[in-house]
Amino acid sequence: MNEQDDNAALVATVTKAQQGDSLSMNRLAEGAEKRLYAYIYRLTLDHDLTEELLQQTLLKMVESLGELRAPELFWPWLFRTALGHVQHHFRAEKQRSRNAMSECHRERLRDRLAEMHDDGLTFASRKELLGTIFQAMSQIKLNYRNVVVLRCIEGMSYGEIAGVLNCKELHARVLFFRARNALRRQLTRRGYREGLLLTALGLFKLATTQAKGAGAAGSIQAAYLDVGVLAAVVGSIGTRIGIVTAACFGFLAAATTLEIFVCVLALIVLVLICAAVTLYIELLSPS
Repeated sequence: MNEQDDNAALVATVTKAQQGDSLSMNRLAEGAEKRLYAYIYRLTLDHDLTEELLQQTLLKMVESLGELRAPELFWPWLFRTALGHVQHHFRAEKQRSRNAMSECHRERLRDRLAEMHDDGLTFASRKELLGTIFQAMSQIKLNYRNVVVLRCIEGMSYGEIAGVLNCKELHARVLFFRARNALRRQLTRRGYREGLLLTALGLFKLATTQAKGAGAAGSIQAAYLDVGVLAAVVGSIGTRIGIVTAACFGFLAAATTLEIFVCVLALIVLVLICAAVTLYIELLSPS
């Protein structure tokens, strides 16, 4: 069965469940459980908490499925519901999850890592890189962790991610751009080159997938990391661009006359205004 057939079957099942068919509702809940568990765990990195939030999400799904107006958007709607429960928990706790893995989970990971992989790493290197990506994922913001999971592991398009986050597609792209860079910084601080990000995310995906023998499921497509030129420019504002701009201002102030400095400054302001207007128009356009 291809993806189009899968989507058609999903729409039919959701529609029947909305009409009160208990068998279809049970089928939805069973199909959602494993995928939801993996998604929530990748956000919380805590198995006990994941179980609790999973049950809350499934209960909400059963109670609110009738409110879903577009059955084809079932998964974005369900992920948004799960994300809401995760965010509510962390707001109540006022802390990000940085829980250590249990010994039972460490054993399970060792079994997974011992399987055959095509990443070119030894078992020891793979084990160390996996520990690093778990640490890195726990260190970045929850909204960064979420967009990385949705994009790289769930394989969602930016349009679908925007549906989960209830935002414009450009916002989703910019958020992923910043999340991707935050993860890269975490890896480089620990001595890894940036090129290992895909491999590290692949290990994270493999380690957090419940199905056994899922070696192929650990691969992450390089295309998932692309955000487009506009999102990269917008995402860089306030970071490196801000630093470079400040440095340019300092250089101009020291090396030019007041008249030249004012002219150049006015030109830079004009360019920034044009960029802001372009971005504003983009944000106002329909998703």
